[in-house]
Amino acid sequence: MNFKILHNTDRQPHERLVLLFAGWGMSERPFQDLTMPGYDVAVVWDYRDMSAPWTGEITGYREIALVAWSFGVHAAARFMASRPDLPVTARIAVNGTRFTSDDTRGIPQSIFQGTLSSLNERNLTKFHMRMCGGGAAYRAFANVAPQRDVRELREELQAFDTAPAPELLWDKAFISRGDLIIPPSNQHAAWSGEAVETIDIDGAHMPDFNILLRRCLTDKTYVAKRFHKAENTYDTNAAPQLSHVTRLIDIASRIIDRDIRCMLEIGCGTGRSASLAIDRFSPAQAMLWDLNISDNIEKLASAHQGNISISWKSCDAETEIRNVADSSVDLLLSASTVQWFNSLPEFLRQTARVLAPGGYAVISTYGDRTMHEIHSSAGSECRFPTIGTVRKAIPQSLETEHLSEELVTVSYPSPIDVLRHVSLTGVNGIETEGSKTAKACRMLRGYPTAADGSAPLTYHPIYMILKKS
Repeated sequence: MNFKILHNTDRQPHERLVLLFAGWGMSERPFQDLTMPGYDVAVVWDYRDMSAPWTGEITGYREIALVAWSFGVHAAARFMASRPDLPVTARIAVNGTRFTSDDTRGIPQSIFQGTLSSLNERNLTKFHMRMCGGGAAYRAFANVAPQRDVRELREELQAFDTAPAPELLWDKAFISRGDLIIPPSNQHAAWSGEAVETIDIDGAHMPDFNILLRRCLTDKTYVAKRFHKAENTYDTNAAPQLSHVTRLIDIASRIIDRDIRCMLEIGCGTGRSASLAIDRFSPAQAMLWDLNISDNIEKLASAHQGNISISWKSCDAETEIRNVADSSVDLLLSASTVQWFNSLPEFLRQTARVLAPGGYAVISTYGDRTMHEIHSSAGSECRFPTIGTVRKAIPQSLETEHLSEELVTVSYPSPIDVLRHVSLTGVNGIETEGSKTAKACRMLRGYPTAADGSAPLTYHPIYMILKKS
């Protein structure tokens, strides 16, 4: 397999990597303009030889988001089967399955064999046109098309193992409704039971990866900056969020039936959730993590000095949790944080590993109806999960003691006051900084208001209490 790292436009190496397995016949050329804020981007292609001598080049990254497209899904699954220790969080499949030539779960065998037997420059152009979804998109692709010989493309197609790749639980499987290469119905059949979430999208076999990555992944550096900026205004402006924290602790206090020696909180914020949990569960030790540690955390530790050992760490918990010892935590607490993670399924697998037998995970997140007024009026996508997706993300080693959701609507005097709430709490950035002003203007123009001009804002908290078997 060939491999190349494409650094982002700021030309600075990052701690996080998007590892994209491209489809058959590709090279790095079509992806030269692919970026994701806060990440390096690397492309893998040419599957005539499935060895990966470049693996050492990616082992230094703290987090790897695996994205696989078309036949790259098959290749990525084979690659990951022998490298389970890589720090992979998100696993995102796009218009592909772990099957190559398969009449019901991949490319129908007659089409696969027909492509192989008749492959020439003219038919390759036809393939690319179908891949792009038409002439206009193909003309743009032709400017960056791979410069590879048809002979080696035939060898690559012949080298694909017709046996399915090993099973790998994917977080998301995107399926284009207009895919003319791998029938969408075959993709749906293949992903039944093998993806936590299957998402239908418009477009052709080759999507706009810049849009797709921003829909799936979080620029955690930007999130940290946003919450740090709102640190001194959060508590006085986040009444809805603080009520959800109180609700989570109330639910947990009715369920947890054991002494807590070690508590780990992920996303401690200004310390309100930690304070509630310490008062309710009286742990002997509390470890508090967040992307940015508030000054309030040190005040909290001083207030409980002598009663409990409190330590804190500024870190990305989604990757740092890999360094926690097995079965060492009695209570893992996370309120309104995991919606920013790239992979809830992987985080919950790590949670199951670090919990002691009989230990509890007390977690709240936000669901897909959260701030739908902002997303619909600004023309942005909400990436938060449904409760069904959350349920599918819970590993079998964790028993579900409680799982519920609420819809809570808060009224503000005007859409501008909604924007002010967003800014003072840091809870939503209306996507990336570069498009923030334009999206804010669209939001103000299209925001739904009541007859008196007031503006509703919906929160969709999801609460879960999980127990280690």
